[in-house]
Amino acid sequence: MKLILLNKTDKKIVKNLFTDLLKTLPKVEPALKQTEVELLLTDNAEIHELNRVYRGKDHPTYVLSFGLEDDTNLGQLVISVQRTQEQAKEVGNTFEEELRFLFAHGLMHLCGYDHETPEDEAVMLPKVYQILGRS
Repeated sequence: MKLILLNKTDKKIVKNLFTDLLKTLPKVEPALKQTEVELLLTDNAEIHELNRVYRGKDHPTYVLSFGLEDDTNLGQLVISVQRTQEQAKEVGNTFEEELRFLFAHGLMHLCGYDHETPEDEAVMLPKVYQILGRS
């Protein structure tokens, strides 16, 4: 699967942090037909605005996912690098570990999974860990 990466931050982030996770995705979701995904790395201000406009939530978030009705492109993920740094400190992960977790989490949203209920989370979270190679 191809990754289209746009990093709008000053933080140097290497693409291969994500590409190995994309190689695992077809094993977790074998019916997946799309061949590319977009990733925008941004700051709290931009993700806050996107969250407000598209979800009606007036605060920054960690990750947003925008699915596409496209045979080629699975969709777009938007990750706030600032929020990722904050969350990594809170949960005791490195920045890279947290960034990879949020990317895998977002991929599962693009595949149609959610975590609104404990039952949904019980289905989604093991798939996130499988992508990360932690299952």
